[in-house]
Amino acid sequence: MFFHEEYGRIFAGLLGALLVLTFCCRADAAVEVRTAREASTFLSSDSVQFSIHSDLPAQQLAWTITDHRGDLRAEGEIRAGHGSTTLRVSPWPGVGYFTLALRFESGECHEKVFCVVPHPDDARGDGGLFGIGGTSTSDAFWDAAWQMGARHLRTEFAWTSVEREEGEYDLDWVNAVAAQARERKMQLTVLTGHTPRYYSVKPIDAEGRVDTAWYTWQPARTIEWYDFIDAMADTLARQRLRPAPEHPADTLPRTGARLVRAWEVWSEADQNFYYGSWNRYLDMLRIAYATIKQHGRIPIVYGSCGHMTEMKYTIWSGCADYLDRIAYHPYHDDPQWMMMHWYRNMPQALAEVGALRDTALTECGFHPPDGGATEAGFMPRVYATLKAFGEDLFVRAQCLGGVFPSHETPNALAVWEDGELHPRPAYVAFAVTRWLLESAHYVGPLDAPEGATMELFVRQGAPMVIGWTEEGTRRAQIDVSPGARVIDALGTVTALQGQNATVELSPNAVAVLGVSPAEFATAASAGLEVVLTTDLGHESPTASRWLDPLEEDLEACVGPGGGDLLRAAVEDACERVQDVPPHGAASFFEVQRLIGDLMLRVVDSARAEEDLRPIHTNTIWRLARLAERMGGIADGLGALYPRMNNVSRDDLQKTLDAISRTRSGVREASGGRECPFAERLLDRALSSLDRVRENGGHARGAWWAATVNARAGHALTAVEEPLLRGLFVTANFTSADIITKGVLLRPQPDHRLQMRVYNFLPEDVSGWLNVSLPDEWGVAPSRMFTAEAGGHSELVETAFSVPDQPRPWVQRDLGRFEWHDIKVDAPPNARLREELTLSAETTVGPMNPLIYRVFIGAYPSEEATSDPQLAAPVEPAPSDSIIWAAGMLSGAMR
Repeated sequence: MFFHEEYGRIFAGLLGALLVLTFCCRADAAVEVRTAREASTFLSSDSVQFSIHSDLPAQQLAWTITDHRGDLRAEGEIRAGHGSTTLRVSPWPGVGYFTLALRFESGECHEKVFCVVPHPDDARGDGGLFGIGGTSTSDAFWDAAWQMGARHLRTEFAWTSVEREEGEYDLDWVNAVAAQARERKMQLTVLTGHTPRYYSVKPIDAEGRVDTAWYTWQPARTIEWYDFIDAMADTLARQRLRPAPEHPADTLPRTGARLVRAWEVWSEADQNFYYGSWNRYLDMLRIAYATIKQHGRIPIVYGSCGHMTEMKYTIWSGCADYLDRIAYHPYHDDPQWMMMHWYRNMPQALAEVGALRDTALTECGFHPPDGGATEAGFMPRVYATLKAFGEDLFVRAQCLGGVFPSHETPNALAVWEDGELHPRPAYVAFAVTRWLLESAHYVGPLDAPEGATMELFVRQGAPMVIGWTEEGTRRAQIDVSPGARVIDALGTVTALQGQNATVELSPNAVAVLGVSPAEFATAASAGLEVVLTTDLGHESPTASRWLDPLEEDLEACVGPGGGDLLRAAVEDACERVQDVPPHGAASFFEVQRLIGDLMLRVVDSARAEEDLRPIHTNTIWRLARLAERMGGIADGLGALYPRMNNVSRDDLQKTLDAISRTRSGVREASGGRECPFAERLLDRALSSLDRVRENGGHARGAWWAATVNARAGHALTAVEEPLLRGLFVTANFTSADIITKGVLLRPQPDHRLQMRVYNFLPEDVSGWLNVSLPDEWGVAPSRMFTAEAGGHSELVETAFSVPDQPRPWVQRDLGRFEWHDIKVDAPPNARLREELTLSAETTVGPMNPLIYRVFIGAYPSEEATSDPQLAAPVEPAPSDSIIWAAGMLSGAMR
C-alpha cells in the first residue's frame, strides 16, 4: 500500500464533528452520507469511514469502493436504515479518487465521490509553488485548501473593501483572514489595489468598461494611498507562522515563515485593471515599496501582465529600483513553452539595464489542451517545469474556475454544490503533486525518448524522476534501486522490477521513486550544462538580445575557464556522492564556494573598469541563482544525514552580522543611500537564512548560498553608485486631464503642479524642489519643502505654462500606440509627448530625479466636432474578453 510504504503509519482513530455531505439519486433524499472533513476528504492518517443516515426500513446494504479507473478497491455488507449507521472501510483503499456505491435490498442506489490525500504536514519544504487564489473567511474554504496541501493564498485586500468609508479601515476583516492563514501555516501573497470611488478620477476619454469601472481609475492624490498601505503593512508585515516542531538534531531554534510571502501592488496594472496614468501607478509603487519595507522585509511585486511598454517606461522614469519581483499571469497548455516565451519578452527590458528580477506567477492557469479531461495527470508536469525554471512563487488562479468555483468547470479542483464542496480528480492530483515535489530539489534532465521529458529531483535524500510526453506514449529506461515504484498523479502505485526498468510515459505525468543514485550524476551534469550554455538557464529557440550564454558572459568578465571549473567541480561532487553518500552534501558546498569566488571575480572586473555594467550585474545575478540551486541539491542530499548538514549559531550570526554591517556601512557613509543591486543580493541572502532557521539549522546549502551572496553584495558596494531610494517626490497635475494610461495637458499658460515629498529616512529633510521643463515652456520656479523623518511634506505647488501658439490649432492623433489612440487639438508644430523631470537639492544631498511623461492637446477635439469631414470615430475600449486575450498574448504583442 502506498502510504504504508511511505510513512509506515498505523491507521486508526474515530472521527468527530460530522458534516453532512449528501449524494442521493432519489428526489426525497432518503439517504445522506456524511464524512468528518470538508470536500469528502480523508487524510492518509485517517481511517476511512462514513455515517449513513436513512429513513428507509432497516435492511441489508451492499457497498463497493472503486477508484478513478473503475477498479474495485473494497466491498462489503452492513445492516442500515432507520437512523445512523457507521460504515468502516476495510481494507484501506489508499490515496486516490474514489466512488462509494450503496445498494439497499429494497433497490435504492446511492453514490458518493470521495478522496484520500496525503497528510498536508508530510514532506514539508518550501511551498511557494503551491499557492491558490481566493479571499475568504469561510472555515470550509480554508479547511479544503489546507487538506489538499495549499501552502499559500494570493488574497486580495482591495483598497475598496478595506476602506469602505472614507478614512475608516476594516482591519478586523484583514486580521480574520490572516488568522485563518496562521492557523493552517499558509502564507499570503497580499494583493492591494482598486481605488475607492470617493478618491478616483475618471479618465475623460473613458468608454465602455472604463466608463463605469471606477475602481480601475487612479486616485486623485497619493496621501490616501500612503495611509492605506501604512495601515495594511502595520497589520500584516510582522506576523509570522508557527514554527515546525523541533527535531533532536536541531542546532538552531526553529522560526516560522513570514505570514506575507509577497506583496503585489495592483493586479494587471499594465492591462485591464488600472486605467489611470502610469505616472500615478509608479507613484503608488514607490510608496508601497518604501512603506512596506519600513514594516518588514517583504518582496514587493510589480503588478504586471507582462507588457514591455510599461516596463520600459518604469525603467526610463527612474522607478526600476522600487520592485523586487514582476507579476506574470500565464494561461496556456504548455508550461515549458509559456515560461520560455515569458523570459524572451518583458524581462528583456530589465536585462538591457542589468536589473534582472525573479518572477511572481500570481495568477496562472496551466491546463491540458483537452479542456480538463486530463487535468489531474497534467499537474505534476506543471510543477516539475516550474521547479526546473527556478520559480518559487506560483498561484493557481481562481479565474476561469481553476480553484473552488460554484459551477462545473473543466479545470476545477473542487466544486461548490448545494452549499457543499465536492472534490474533482485535480484536487487529489494537487495534493499528491505537492507531497511529491514540495520538499524536492531540482537537479537536471535525463535523456528521454523523443517527445518525452524526464526531470530528476532529490527528494528526502533520494533521486526521483517526473516524466511525461507531449502526446502519445513512450517507453523510457531508468536505472532503479530495489523497491522502486511509479506513482501517478492520483496516487496509484505500480512496482518496478529489475535494475534497468522500463517506464511507460504519457501526457499524464508520473513520478518514479527509488531511482538509482547512478542517474544523479547524469542529471546534475546535464542541468549545469543547460545553465552554462543558455542565456537564462533553459533551452530556447530564440536568443536574448541583451544576454549571451552564462559561460560566455562569465568569460567576457573574468576570462576563460570559469565554465570548465564549474563542470569539473560538479563532476567531482557527483563522484563523492556516489562513493561516500554521507559526504554528498559537503561536496556541493565546494561547488558553491567556487561560484562565490567567480561572483567576486566579476565584481573585481567591474572595479578594474571603474564601471558596473549590465554584463556584470546580469552575470552575478545568474551565478547567485546557480549558487542557490546547488545549495538546494546539497540540502536535498543532506536530508538523510541532518547532523552532517547543520548550521551552527556562530555560522548563522556571522552571516547575519556581515549583511547588517554592509547595509549600515553604506547608509552611514552616503547619507541614507543604498546600493540597489547589492541590496537585492543581500535580500536573497536573508531569504536563504530564513530557510535555515525554519529548518532548525538543517540547511547548510542554503547557508552557503546566503554567505556567497552576502560576500558579493559587500564587494559590490565598492563599485555600485548608492541611490537615495528613501526620499522621493510625487506629483499631482491638478490642471491636467486624466486619460486612459496618461496625463493630458491642454496648451495654456496657467498650469499648476502640486508636489509632495515622502521621507523614509531616519532624519528630517528639507530642500528645494525643481521641475525641469522643455525649453519652450520656460522655467518653473523652485519651491521649498520640509519632510519629517518617516513622514512626508505638505503639498508644495508650482506653476508652469504649455505654449498655445501658433494658432489656429489643428486636429492631430495623439500617437499612443501602447493604448487606444485619441484625437486632440494642438498647435501644428507642438510635440504631443513631453517629459518633465522632478528633482531636489536637500539637506542630505541631491534627490534622485524622477521623470513624468505627459501628453499635450485638448480633448475632445473641437476640430473633429466642428468639421464632420475631420471627425473620426474613436476606437472603443476593448471588451473584457478582448482585454483578457490581449493580456495572455501581451508578451508577443509588445
